[in-house]
Formats: sequence, structure tokens, C-alpha cells
Amino acid sequence: MKRKLLFFSLLFFATFCFSQPITTNTTSYTVNQLVKDVLFGNGTAGSVCIGGISNITWKTGTNFGNGNPNGIGYFQNTNPNFPLTSGVILSTGDVLNAPGPNTSLQGSGTSASWLGDTQLKNYLVSTGNAVASDNFNNATILEFDFTPITNQMSFDFLFASEEYGTFQCQSAGTNYSDAFAFFLTNVTAGTSATNIALIPAQTIPISVYTIRNTLYNASCPSANDSFFANYNVGGSGNSNALNAATNFNGETTIITASSAVIPGNIYHIKLVIADRNDSNYDSAVFLGGGSFNIGNADITGTGSHSGTTDFTIGGSRSVCSSEALVIQAGLAQIPSATYAWTLNATTPVGTNSYQYTATQAGTYTVTLTYPGGCQQSDSIIVEYTPSLTLVTPGDLAQCNAPFNLTANNATILNGLTNAVSFHHTLSQAQQLGSPILNPTTYNGIDGEIIYAAVEDTNSGCIITTQFTLHIDPTLCPTPPIAVTPSNLIHYESTLGSGASFFDLTIQTPIIFGLNAPANYTVTYYLTLADANAGTNPITGINSFPNTSNPQTIFAVLSENALPTNFTIVSFQLIVMALPTVSISGPNAVCNGSSATITFTGTPYATVNFTVNGNPRQIPLNISGTYSEVTLPLNSITVYNLVSATTATAAGTITQPQTGSVSINITAPPTITTPSDYIV
Repeated sequence: MKRKLLFFSLLFFATFCFSQPITTNTTSYTVNQLVKDVLFGNGTAGSVCIGGISNITWKTGTNFGNGNPNGIGYFQNTNPNFPLTSGVILSTGDVLNAPGPNTSLQGSGTSASWLGDTQLKNYLVSTGNAVASDNFNNATILEFDFTPITNQMSFDFLFASEEYGTFQCQSAGTNYSDAFAFFLTNVTAGTSATNIALIPAQTIPISVYTIRNTLYNASCPSANDSFFANYNVGGSGNSNALNAATNFNGETTIITASSAVIPGNIYHIKLVIADRNDSNYDSAVFLGGGSFNIGNADITGTGSHSGTTDFTIGGSRSVCSSEALVIQAGLAQIPSATYAWTLNATTPVGTNSYQYTATQAGTYTVTLTYPGGCQQSDSIIVEYTPSLTLVTPGDLAQCNAPFNLTANNATILNGLTNAVSFHHTLSQAQQLGSPILNPTTYNGIDGEIIYAAVEDTNSGCIITTQFTLHIDPTLCPTPPIAVTPSNLIHYESTLGSGASFFDLTIQTPIIFGLNAPANYTVTYYLTLADANAGTNPITGINSFPNTSNPQTIFAVLSENALPTNFTIVSFQLIVMALPTVSISGPNAVCNGSSATITFTGTPYATVNFTVNGNPRQIPLNISGTYSEVTLPLNSITVYNLVSATTATAAGTITQPQTGSVSINITAPPTITTPSDYIV
């Protein structure tokens, strides 16, 4: 018997809970309270602090007299078949008729004086969901301004109507489908109103015609039936009427109205529902209590900590001690609110900004104070990871670039073995981005700041320091004074070669000048570029063959202790041609005639020759020629070249010569005198 009683008790409890109707009233809250304490709160006066709600206005049947009912009220619910537990109801009829069971038709008790809404009608006509001849009446309107803190606003609602079943198949222009809209306007930006009461992921307004199930009227197919929830009409296959939470024939699922918004801007929202083409078959919108979300004072961190609310920045999310963390209350400043930041609950650290830059560990609290004194507070705990200890290096000062930035590594690391990278900006250093690729030969400029970064391989924290580059000409060493030696002049090694071998070492003591040879070095180069770069020095300098005539040789006098401190001088290698001479004249002359002998060769050379074995000497002129006329000759005369001597900067040299002229004597012919010829 006890088991039967227990089963009966459980059955009664389950039946009672699932058949419990909603309750509605119009006296528990004023309309202002319905907005502030119900839509934005939990139903308790002052339970939520929203500083950006203002300009609350409304219009329903009671505004039009003649005993029209109140279409705005508060509802509560414990029936699990109805998904909203409490909130605000906007109806085209009396909200007191909205509770279940579904045993009567809602729609009586209104008069023609209860007007519709022009904006709603114009919107539906413009979207093709109504025609101009449609007559809208019994409009219930609730509207107010709000200032969002976040970049997304939203609230939950469901739509219920007596028109489900009978009138769900009639299209625009031929139906009685009631309509509603949530018009959202950005007042600050001056944008036009947008309806956000739409079927999710679509642009279709919600009505019994756009959300329906063919099970309850086979005259038309289903439309978006995944959003249809309950059909509360009794009959074959459905006996929900007596257990219905509301006195409406059908209800949708919970739908969320949402929109992207700009934090800090003022928005206006108008919630409106109206009957179409009749005053019967009422409809209602149930707005979820506490679901109207426009953000709150939750603190979030920026950068790697962005998007996290009510968090402790610690452990794996600790901030490196070398970093500054920007924390903020909301996504934008609320113009009407004031902000106060404290550290560890007692120390004021920042005022009148929704952001604060934390540079030390501790608990940060922000308090928002809205006009009228309402306040919100939120806190965040910031922990810091101990980081490596770097030493700030001294600046690098040189007489000129390039700089060896790594010269500061030992100072920066102070005994550590981590890698050091160098960067142009602090932000690059903090991210190890765009490192300087040639730190040992960096062409920096005077006054340039270099940022050094070291990563802690254990924590991943990046520690930075900096130093400055200075170019100071006074630090430049005085170049050594080198003596420019005279050119080296040689005669060619072989006749006509134009080449010779030079001993460059004889120039070295001259180039040293007054510089001590023990402290300096002389090196020889073929080009000025090689001399400046110190590349490709001449080898075999004691017997160097020239490759051109003249040829310039560059000599570098460098300081042994500081090879970059040097002076360059140059001299030429000049090759002089060996002297040459040739002789020309006639092979024979008549007895008693003279001959012309011509010498041609090196200008100014002295020519040694013999005439019939007797030595003679003549000088060549500037043109390298000399001619002489012999005395009348009556015997064979022979000229033989012996040598040519020339004197130049390379010295005096005598070069043997070959060549001769042999002059023969030709006797005159014998002429016989003929006898006279007499005619």
C-alpha cells in the first residue's frame, strides 16, 4: 500500500509541475522597473547596475482609454515546457489573459481606438511581408535608450500567438498574421533603424507564417519549423491544451535577438507588436528576464590576455616582469560613467579611464560610478614571472662606423649564456622581430638607439635593454705621416720589351719617414681599393715585374697596434727603352764625289762608329737623327756602328749596335774623240 501511495504522490507532483501555467501581473513593477530590474536584472529592485538606460517610454491599450487592457506586464513560470522563467510580456491584448491553460480565445475587450504602429507597418510593407491595405492595430510598444559597454548586445525572447494552426498558412495581403519588430538605432552615429527580431541567420521577420509546422495545418508546408516549440490546441494527436503554460495556440523556441554595437555609443531600441486586420487572435512577445546584455565592468587584459574575463593573470598566464599589461573595464569608455582604479584595495592608481596599465603585481579593482550614484566593481589579480637580470650596457662611441654591437654582449648578459639579438625599435625587441643581421659590422648613425633582447628559454619572457651609438671624430686616431717616395725608373730588361723587374723594398725606409719601423708596417698594392680594404697585397716585392708602363703602386703605412689607422701613398714604376741606332748611305759614288751618311735612333743618344777603322762619335738630335756629307771620295770607304750611349733618370747606359755602310768608287767611262765630219 505504501508503494502505491508513493507512486501516486510522484505522479501527482510530475503532473502538477508540467501543467503549471505561467503567472502574469501588471502591478508588481512599473514599466521603468520592468526595463531596469527585469530585462536587465533578476527581478529584484536595484539588483543590477546599468548606468546607460534612459528615456524609457511605452504605449499600450491603456494609453487609448475606452477600457482597453494593459498589454505590458511581468510574467513568471515554473513549467519546464515553457523555457523562460520570468520576464516582460508585450501583448496585443490583455496580459492577464496570457496564462494557461489554453481554454479560451484571446482577443476580446479592445476597441478601435487602440491604434497600430506606422513604423512597423511601413517596415513590413518595405520587406514584402505586408501590403499597404493591411490595417495594423492594438500595438504595444516599449522603447528606451542604452549605452553598451561591449561590442555585441543581445536578449532572449519567444513569440506566442492564437493564430497558430488556423491562420498560419495565409500570406501577406490575405492574412491576419500579427507582426512584431525590435527596431535598433545608433543614435550617436545617426543611422537608420534596423529590425533585429529576425529568424536566426536570416533576414525574415518572425510571424506565424514564417515559423510554422505543417502538422498543425496541412494546407501549407512547414517553414523554419526547427524554431517552433509547442502547439497547445487539444484534439486528435495533441492534448496539450489543459497542460499549456500559456493561453496561446502556439509558441516558438527561445530566439536570441542580437546586433553588433559600438561601445560607448547611445542606442535606441523600440519593441513593438501589433494585430493585423482584426482585433482578435492576440499575439505576444515574451522577453527573457535578465537576458538583455550590453556588457558590464568585467576586466579584460589586452594583447596575449585579451578576451578573458574574471581571470587571474598568473601561472602559465603570468606577465613577464619586464612587460606592462593594459587592463580595461569593457571595450570602450562610457561617457556618463567615472572610473576609479585601486591596487590591493587601498592604493588609488588611476582615475577616469576605462583602461589602466599595470606595471606591478597585485589585485587591481575598478569601480564604475554612473549618474545617480549606482556603482559597479570588478577585480583582477596580476602575477609576474621573475625574469632574467640584465645589465644596461654603456653606449658605444667610435670615430666612425661600422659598429660591433656584440661588444656589449658580455656586459648585457652578466654571466648568462643566452643569445642576444639587436633591434631598431623597442616593439621589435619585445617580439624578437626584425633583428639586425650584421651586428658585428653595423653601419649605425650618431645618436641611434639600439635595443637588445634576451629570451628566457624557461619562461619565454623577453627582457630588453638599450644603448646608444655615438660617432665622435675626436676619437679617430691621427693617421701616420708617410713620405711619398720618388718614382722607380728602370731600363727595360730586353730591347723592345718595355718591362723590367723592380725592387719595391727600397721604397720602404723612405715611406716610414720618421715613424719607427718597429711600430708600423708598409704593404704594397696594385689598386687603391685593395689598399683601402687591405686585400690582395703584392708578393715578391723585391723583384716585381711591371705589367704596364708606367704603372702606379699604392703603399700603405699602417699602425701595428691599430691596423685600421693607416695612410696611403703612391709612386710609379717607369721603364725606359734601351738606346738604338741605325745607319744608311749610298753603296757607291763617282770618283771624287761626296756621300751623305744618315744616323737614326734614340733621341740625344751618342753614337760610336768607325770610318775605315778609325773611331768617331756623333750625337743624335731631339728627333733622333744625324746626317753628314763626306769629303770627295776616291777610294772605298766603310762606316761601321759600334754602340749607342744614352743618359736618363734611369742612368747612363751604352748598348752595342750593329750596322754598316760600304761606299764603293766608280771610275768615269773613257770617251774616244771622233774625227770631224765634213759634208
